[in-house]
Amino acid sequence: MQFLARFSLKNPAAILILSILLLGVGVFSFQTLKTDLLPDIEAPQLSVTVIYPGASPGDVDNKVTTVLEKEFKGLEDLDSMTSQSMESVSRIQLTYPFGHDMEQASQQVNEIFSKVSLPEDITTSVDRFSFGAIPVVSMALFPVGEGPVDEWVQNELKPELQKIEGVNSVGISAVPQQFLRLEVNKQQALQNGVGLNAIKEAIQSSYFSFPAGTVDTESIVIPVKVSEKLSTLEQIEAIRFTSPVTGGTVQLGDLATFEEVNEKSEYFRYNMKDSVSLLINKKQNANTVEVVERVFEALDTYTDKIEYVTTFDQAEGIQLSISELVEKGLFGALFASLAVLLFLRNIRATLIAIISIPLSLLIAAIFLKWLGYTLNIMSLAGMAVAVGRVVDDSIIVIENVYRKIRLQPNGNRSELTYAGTKQMISPILSSTLTSIVVFMPLGLVGGITGAFFLPFALTVVIALLASLVVAVTVIPVLSRFSFKRVKDTPEKEGRYVRGYEKTLRWSLNHKWISIGIAIVLLVVALIPVPSLGFVFLPNEKQKLISAEVNLPASTPLEASNELSIKLEERLMEQEESYPKVFAAIGTYDYMTSSAKANRLQFFVELAEDVDIDQAIPEIEGEFAEIAERIQPEAVISVMEMNTSGPPSNNTIDIDLFASDSNRLTEAASQVEQYLTERSDLKYVTNNMQEKQAQWTVELDASKVRETGVSPFQVLGLISEQTQPIQVGPYELNGENREIEITYDRELSSQEELENLQLFTQQGPIALKEIAEVKQEDVVTQIQKLDERVFARISAQIIGNDTFGVSAEVKEAVQELDLPEGVSFEAGGGSDETAQTLQDLLVAIVIAIGLVYLTMLIFFGKARLPFVILTSLLFVPIGAVVGLVLANEPLSMSAMIGFLMLVGIVVTNAIVLVDRVNQNREEGKPIREALVEAGKTRIRPILMTAFATVAALLPLAFSTPEGGLISKGLAVVVIGGLTTSTLLTLLFVPVMYEIAFYRSIRKERAAQK
Repeated sequence: MQFLARFSLKNPAAILILSILLLGVGVFSFQTLKTDLLPDIEAPQLSVTVIYPGASPGDVDNKVTTVLEKEFKGLEDLDSMTSQSMESVSRIQLTYPFGHDMEQASQQVNEIFSKVSLPEDITTSVDRFSFGAIPVVSMALFPVGEGPVDEWVQNELKPELQKIEGVNSVGISAVPQQFLRLEVNKQQALQNGVGLNAIKEAIQSSYFSFPAGTVDTESIVIPVKVSEKLSTLEQIEAIRFTSPVTGGTVQLGDLATFEEVNEKSEYFRYNMKDSVSLLINKKQNANTVEVVERVFEALDTYTDKIEYVTTFDQAEGIQLSISELVEKGLFGALFASLAVLLFLRNIRATLIAIISIPLSLLIAAIFLKWLGYTLNIMSLAGMAVAVGRVVDDSIIVIENVYRKIRLQPNGNRSELTYAGTKQMISPILSSTLTSIVVFMPLGLVGGITGAFFLPFALTVVIALLASLVVAVTVIPVLSRFSFKRVKDTPEKEGRYVRGYEKTLRWSLNHKWISIGIAIVLLVVALIPVPSLGFVFLPNEKQKLISAEVNLPASTPLEASNELSIKLEERLMEQEESYPKVFAAIGTYDYMTSSAKANRLQFFVELAEDVDIDQAIPEIEGEFAEIAERIQPEAVISVMEMNTSGPPSNNTIDIDLFASDSNRLTEAASQVEQYLTERSDLKYVTNNMQEKQAQWTVELDASKVRETGVSPFQVLGLISEQTQPIQVGPYELNGENREIEITYDRELSSQEELENLQLFTQQGPIALKEIAEVKQEDVVTQIQKLDERVFARISAQIIGNDTFGVSAEVKEAVQELDLPEGVSFEAGGGSDETAQTLQDLLVAIVIAIGLVYLTMLIFFGKARLPFVILTSLLFVPIGAVVGLVLANEPLSMSAMIGFLMLVGIVVTNAIVLVDRVNQNREEGKPIREALVEAGKTRIRPILMTAFATVAALLPLAFSTPEGGLISKGLAVVVIGGLTTSTLLTLLFVPVMYEIAFYRSIRKERAAQK
């Protein structure tokens, strides 16, 4: 490092040009960094979806889910496996340890699919999840004027948006489906023995195209093809059938009629206005803000056709978070500058010192871009937190250089500058390295938590390393040319220095009293710790409410829509409180990979003056009142809208296991009722689905053989009675049209099902002659955890005492009188919070060990690092008081603050002890060396601490947009640094004398 200082002073022009270049490249890097709300982290999870058309939940579980679970349980490093078996859909979630090779995991799952025996007509998909895959923008589209825009949106707008650079996919929903419906008269079809499948086969067989060989002519070979094609609706209506009942022929047009259908399978509305839903996903490495801006630019070119309202805009959240953190960072830099000016009382010295702030942070931006990181709230929080710390090394160097030049105004400027810098290289190098090594154990914090905080730690480390280099290169050069006119005035001791000297001498003369006072302060400060509570991340209130209404599983879409309209009307009556209301009915459920006609979703934006804690019960009560009149069995859930990001982990989960589904349902209801009654829990959910009636047709094997009927014949007969049959796309009258066949009347009773006619060789027979139809109550969803059927009742904890509430709930559930055969396991976010807390405490202990090792290398004596580390004893005093005053709980953010303090606090002690060692090398006694070091170093120590505190003040008052990590960390660092700095100046000298008491005895003996 001395070489760098000497080189810089000999080549000042090169250093200044290099600095200007780094500033320019840094500004360019900062402006071109890809911006995202959060680090793009891939969760170690795979979602396996299998579509098994027409299968009941029981069949899906037996033929698909259970088969796959047996294969998946042997996967390498698999942590846990959950599954849901629903009608026609099996969904299995596989969770691995964080850091597992998910590409390899996907390949292993696909290999299992290639080997395992599953039903033939299934479709499968294996999906991975990352936070970068969250949709970047969604919106509601409306036509301008009266005409519909559905077809234009689907055929023109969607392809146009897909061409935008960075767009991965465009989702359009709530668009009416247009097709031709062939409606068959059920009674006439039955009289003639013609079913829907027979009609489908007749239509498909009328479209024939097949090669018939070739003909050789004298010069060429001509291929021959035989084809038949129906090109008009009239030709389809003219298709004739032979009736198995009458033996005569019947024309399709006599049995059925065509009609144009424009039908919605889902509804989406904004403030009671029908709309089309648009969802945009970006590519993995695309810039979120740029992609969203391009989408809006494209939409704005069609203002003559559509209007739009955004329901979710990730770019807006990113820009708000970034602007919040940038603003706090700039204010922090300003406050740090004022703090330096207050102590130095020299504008030039202040400007030189603070040059390290932009230079260090922009160098960090260069490395972030080079390493492929994005500009997100975590990396920006790292920059904001580093603002106060990156100026410390420069302050220490410039203060020492300024003092030397003032004491020797006629000396050689270059030599004095070099001497002042050289003298401080050891303390700033050791202090900066100790600040850096504390972040190394952060890698021990596993899981998604550690990955989220990695960009934060990396940004701080790079900025600190850059500040060290700046302090020994750029700062000496600028000092050399700036301090040309320094008055030769004797250094005056300020009042605070004289007061400090008296207090220090008293403390050294009354060591055990000083130690006792310090210990009492520490014990008193630790008293309120249990009342602080511990949360993973503090819950921040939003202005968005998410509501969901689940109706009985058999509820048709139109009935769901009717209820939704009533609920929306009630919300719109209070438009001043709920200015934006989005409603989605029957939309695709990404959790179950299926559309649910019985599900209603609402997203409600609150006015600024509306309290969300009051709005949630009001909306829930109004929804319940309306639903009670129309759909009494509706299940209503209203909660605060979850924002994307690392999990808050402020949850409790109770998992129940039983082989008897009825007992499991009963136990789940008991636990749900208990959790709902607790005032410290909210948003209680129960994943046990309601049962619904099911008709089961049990075939009599002997009668089936006698009549020659196959089970597939029975299946085909019943299927065409219960659901439309898709024929396929055909070109009719010059247009490509989808054709659907259905009866004019639905199957309405069990008796009608039993009397369905089957045509056999012996003649027509009723279904009830070869089968028994039973009505059963069956679950609509079978859920398993690691192959065991389970129920999960979850709730979010109100307040900050995550551990305390979790322990109480576990104990209370254990005392509930649950049905026999039901066992339970309690867990949830509190478990991960406890593990994270344990990891962080281990990280702090290891950080202290690394700091000790670093100082041992620099000082070469085992006692000196121990003396310096005693300064850490008083970190909790100010940190806990700060948390109490700010009403902040202990959280992940606060714990990172404690980790940072390990590196920051010892910096002051290092600067003090290094001066003591210099004095002792000059021959001064230990007592005088301590007093002189304290008087000399008090100003840079107070200056660096005050600059760090001042820089963090804006973050301590940050809003939720920038407060994911900033607020708790800032409060802890401000409080802990304040008290530890003041006590370090007194306690470290006391501990130094105790550590070197033998040397002091020898000095006193020599004096006598």
